[in-house]
Amino acid sequence: REAVAAAAATPTFNYRPGRGLTLEAADKSWAFRVRYEFNIDLNWQEGNDGRRNGDFEIFGRRNRPFFHYISNGGLYEYEMAFDCDANEKCGGIHAAVFYVHFENMSPWFPKFQIGIHEPAAINTYDQGSTRTAATLEYPLIRRGNGFNTGIHTGTGLVWEDLPAPGGLFPGTWNAHYYWVINGMSRGNGDTDQSSKTDHVVYFNVNPFSQSKHKWLNGIGASVGAWFGNVDERNTTNTRRRLQLRTATGSTKVSLFDTGTDADRGLHAYITPGLKYRVGPYTLLASGGFDRWNSSQRSGTDKKAGRGGEVGRVEGTYWKLINEIFVWSPKGLFTGATSTPKSLLMAWSFERDDAICGRPNCNEDSGSSGQFSSNRVLLRELDLRYFVQSNVSVLLGWQWYDAANLGTQQQVEVGCSKNNNTRAGRSCDWHDVTLRVAYYF
Repeated sequence: REAVAAAAATPTFNYRPGRGLTLEAADKSWAFRVRYEFNIDLNWQEGNDGRRNGDFEIFGRRNRPFFHYISNGGLYEYEMAFDCDANEKCGGIHAAVFYVHFENMSPWFPKFQIGIHEPAAINTYDQGSTRTAATLEYPLIRRGNGFNTGIHTGTGLVWEDLPAPGGLFPGTWNAHYYWVINGMSRGNGDTDQSSKTDHVVYFNVNPFSQSKHKWLNGIGASVGAWFGNVDERNTTNTRRRLQLRTATGSTKVSLFDTGTDADRGLHAYITPGLKYRVGPYTLLASGGFDRWNSSQRSGTDKKAGRGGEVGRVEGTYWKLINEIFVWSPKGLFTGATSTPKSLLMAWSFERDDAICGRPNCNEDSGSSGQFSSNRVLLRELDLRYFVQSNVSVLLGWQWYDAANLGTQQQVEVGCSKNNNTRAGRSCDWHDVTLRVAYYF
């Protein structure tokens, strides 16, 4: 009896592939979980090998250990993660967030979070999950306007998987609010010389997710908005810009850059999304509208440190992603991320447009002042093979087409030679990425 009692009081170990290893007290009063995220890319990038990393560059896209400390029966949780990606050299924080899970008391209560490096949701359907989707990265505007993964210092309230009030529809909905203290993409405990704050809201609905109707239960819709307050007095935040860059590898090519001199005014980024899934096929559609309402200053009003040289900045994108499981051991057009030996194929198309408010305002390195707008098309074909649910191999081919490209960038992508450049030339080029993804 004593041995049975001692065994019952011993903490338990539980491992779930992709979710990590959890050590939990017998009475569930506390738990500790460790997980790991590892993606390594083998890149072939068209262009000048002296400007880009060239053929067969090995790049550590994700190299991140996560630690979760949970107490009081799951009410309190602290998440800590380190960013050891190839371009970070393990010198940054990837997550530092404290959660209070009020939803454990009632599904209508929110999860509260506060931290110095916490993420924010804004669009569910502009890439899909990095663990399960085939598309390589977020849209260029989202990656280059300061939002990206939504990392920030601040607090948030998160409601997830709530039932429809009064059974209005057979599905669920989610709502998030984030109060951003030191500007978006300012994590690692960094602070800003500003008293202005940003706000992020996100809403998602899956109206028929509880229905058994196969043609309806895969419908989803979301909309997110980021309302930023630019403070021109702040000289420490370099995120006050709209920059479009190539998506993969360590030597990203700048396609459009307003510089960091955006003036005071409201910065609004609104991004809706739609999903339709039936059987092995999924369609994801998303868009983004980015507006920096800064003024163009001149004469004596154009003071040092005030910036505003770019005037009003506008960025717009739309993106379509088609995904289909083409094979699994069960046969043609079957498969799932949880089914070993499943092959997922995706084809996506993305268009990004950016413009700033004065002539020749582009500030790309080495090509400053050569144009004031750009249109970038990105076509992408991807194959992702799931060896098992937490191990996969992804092959992605990206075809870029830019309406305007700076003279230095033309040489980087191989569009022009050093002695044959012309400002604002149209160029297209190809990048290929082979990614091995592992989630412990």
